[in-house]
Amino acid sequence: MIKEKERIEFIDLAKGVCILLIIVGHSGVQVDYPGLSAMRTPLYLTLSGLFFKDYGSIGNLLIRKTNKILIPFLFFYIGSYVLFYLFNALSPGLIVSDARGIFDVFTQIQYFNGPLWFLLAIFWDNLFFGAIHLNIKKEWKRAAIELFMGCCGAFLYRSDTLLPCCLDAALVCMPFFYFGYILKKTDILLPSAGDRYCLLLSLLLFAAAYAIDIYAHPVLFFHDREISGNIFAIILLPLTSVAGLLMLCKAVKRVPFVSYFGRYSIIPLCTHHLIYRPVQLVVAKIIPLDAGGAYIVAATTIIVCYLIIPLFVKYLPYVTAQKDILQEKQPMKAR
Repeated sequence: MIKEKERIEFIDLAKGVCILLIIVGHSGVQVDYPGLSAMRTPLYLTLSGLFFKDYGSIGNLLIRKTNKILIPFLFFYIGSYVLFYLFNALSPGLIVSDARGIFDVFTQIQYFNGPLWFLLAIFWDNLFFGAIHLNIKKEWKRAAIELFMGCCGAFLYRSDTLLPCCLDAALVCMPFFYFGYILKKTDILLPSAGDRYCLLLSLLLFAAAYAIDIYAHPVLFFHDREISGNIFAIILLPLTSVAGLLMLCKAVKRVPFVSYFGRYSIIPLCTHHLIYRPVQLVVAKIIPLDAGGAYIVAATTIIVCYLIIPLFVKYLPYVTAQKDILQEKQPMKAR
C-alpha cells in the first residue's frame, strides 16, 4: 500500500521527462517524433487520474484541488497578466502574442502564459470525475460517461465551439484522466515480479505507438483545439505512448536532475513560458532559432527553471502546491 506522502520515484521521473519535453518543444526544438508527439499532455492527465482520491465528499475534493491546482493557476495567471500590461506599457509592440488581456480565460484559448490552460482543465477534470466517482459505482457506467464526455469535447473542437475557462479542453481530457484511474487498479505503482519485463514492454508499447502514428495519423493538439482522424486512434495513440514511458521510467526508476523537475513540475510548468520568450528575443538576434538558437533557448530555460524551483518552494509554498491555504472539513466524531 502506497502512503499518501510517500514519493514514488519512477512517477517523478516520468513527470520530469514530460515537463522537460514540454520546455524543449516550446523553446522551438523539434521533439514531435512519431509515436511521441501526443504523449506530453496525456501523461500528466494519466498521472492525475492515477493519484485521484475523492476525499470522502465533493466539498473536500474541491478544497484539496483548490489548494493544489486553482490557487497556483490564479497566482500565475494574474501575475502573468501584470507582466503583460507592464511590458505593453513600457515597450508597445515588443510582445508578439495572441493574448488580449486579463479576461482571456473567458473569451479565448490563448493566454499570455499559455501552459496555464492545463491547470484549469485538470481542475475541472478532478471535479467532474469526483462527482461521477461518488455517485456512480458501476465501472462500466463510469467508463461510458468518460468516453461520452471525451466525444463531446472532440465535437466542440471540430465544430470550433469555445467554452469559457477551458471547459471544452477539460472534456477532451477526461478519457486520459480515466485511463490513469484504471491504471490505479493494477500493480503499476508497486514493485512486482513483473518489473523485470518493464523495459521490453516499454519497447513494444512505443513500437505500437509508432505504428499507430505512422498509419492512422491521428492529431490532437489540446491547446490549439485541433483534432482530426479516427477517434479511437486519437485516444489509443497517447495512451500507448504514455504506458510505454511509464514502463520505461519504472525500469530506470530515477535520474536525479530529471526527477527533481518531476517532483516540482508545477513550478517549471507555470514559469517556463515567461522565461523562454524573452530568452528567444535575445538569442534570435545572435543566432537564428532554426540554426541552433532554439537549443540555446531550451538549455537556458531549463537552467533558469532549475535555479528558481527552490526559491518558489521556500518563499511561495502556498501558491505552488507545497502547502495548503484552505483546510479540509474533518468528519464529526460520534460522542
